[in-house]
Amino acid sequence: MSARQCPNCFAFLPPGQVVVYSYDLVCPNCQHPLEISALSRNLPAYASLVAGAIVWWLASAHYSGQPGALGWVLPLLLSYLAFSIVAPLVLMFTADLTLKPLDSIVFQYQAPASHHPSH
Repeated sequence: MSARQCPNCFAFLPPGQVVVYSYDLVCPNCQHPLEISALSRNLPAYASLVAGAIVWWLASAHYSGQPGALGWVLPLLLSYLAFSIVAPLVLMFTADLTLKPLDSIVFQYQAPASHHPSH
């Protein structure tokens, strides 16, 4: 099956919706709750860790001669930014969707509003 495709009705979900609503995905066609598979969650995490390590290594080599805190703060900041950018991008292209099991769906019921006796 293709990435970002509902396994129930085979409709494609937009990549932005998969990244933004990754814990509360609902198919726009069949309204079935979906979740991202375990492999599709772990692959972006590992890819972004590798990208962050490469950026940290390159930035450390470039800023190692800087005096003060600049030599160690900038590599950390740039590696964090690389991690934050690579993880959603990889998830957009590799998200394999599965049907969410019914026992993991949380139903929220609201009690009816009580009326004040003076109204």
